[in-house]
Amino acid sequence: MENRKTIATILAMLFLTLGVCAQGLYKKGEIILKNGKSKEAYVQIDFRFPQRFQNSITYLTPDSFEKYQEKGKIKNKKKIKLQPKDIKGFNLDDGTVFKTVKYADLTGKALKMIPKKLCLEQVSQGKIKMFKLYSRTTGKIPYELSNVVMDSKMQGDQLLIDYIQDNFQLLILKDSKNPKNVMHINLLNFIGDNAAVKDNYVNNFYGLRNQFTERQKMGIYVNKNYEASFLKMLNDYNTKS
Repeated sequence: MENRKTIATILAMLFLTLGVCAQGLYKKGEIILKNGKSKEAYVQIDFRFPQRFQNSITYLTPDSFEKYQEKGKIKNKKKIKLQPKDIKGFNLDDGTVFKTVKYADLTGKALKMIPKKLCLEQVSQGKIKMFKLYSRTTGKIPYELSNVVMDSKMQGDQLLIDYIQDNFQLLILKDSKNPKNVMHINLLNFIGDNAAVKDNYVNNFYGLRNQFTERQKMGIYVNKNYEASFLKMLNDYNTKS
């Protein structure tokens, strides 16, 4: 009898923990609709499946989220979905900003010439804007991800999450409709009109030139170190232009 009680207690604690973890995937913020109006919402941000907040978004109303916290579960009909075409973006209370942009991915073997609307994390604002595009983890996934996805099934989700958050595309936008992958641009076309920033770049003030490894040169993905150096340069440019 005591063993049964112990097992029941462990299972109850496990389900409670899983419920809390699931609730943690919903981040408080504000959705900006296509018409400019905004609404408070709890947006699902799950880095195991980045496509779920880039290709569409799922959110709960404040009332639904409150009930979710109380009961530990939520009916699917309470999960509201919107497409990037329906929103201008959303802002999270932690300061993270997502914007709807059109992007034609010309980096793969099968060129996708028609720009597709995506809701992407914006990491730079001003004359030059920058966005992060995380890889999808289901369906046709990049070759680089296949082993990580398989390993994460044995070693845990955090392995996949860490990889996704440190291997992503950086997209840059200036004086055009659609952003481009930073690995496929002439950088001086973007920052060359600012003599001070150009000089700082040439003299490696931002440390960006240190990030041009063979891996970076041959690929389309960058890591957090590359992003930090690039952003240091862009923030300098945007504040001095």
